[in-house]
Amino acid sequence: MTTQGAAFGVGVQVIVHLDRTRFPQSLIDDPIGVIVAAGESEGAGLYAPTAVRQKFWIVRFEEPFLGLDGSGPHDSARIPQSFLEAAPEA
Repeated sequence: MTTQGAAFGVGVQVIVHLDRTRFPQSLIDDPIGVIVAAGESEGAGLYAPTAVRQKFWIVRFEEPFLGLDGSGPHDSARIPQSFLEAAPEA
């Protein structure tokens, strides 16, 4: 979902691409926010260490948003980098 090699870090404005696998008909827009802190990296192995680690970022949203499941409103969230895209510059 993200552009490979995109520079992410604190202060970068991002689009958070929502996981619509359970809610494919949802018309909720992907929220926009700003990275406010780095989250920790996590591996994906169940019983064994893995070489693939996912980076997470703490994103504060421009406007509180409701999740696809109706949860929220959320002011911020811990988001995997794979769901982020650097927002185009205005």
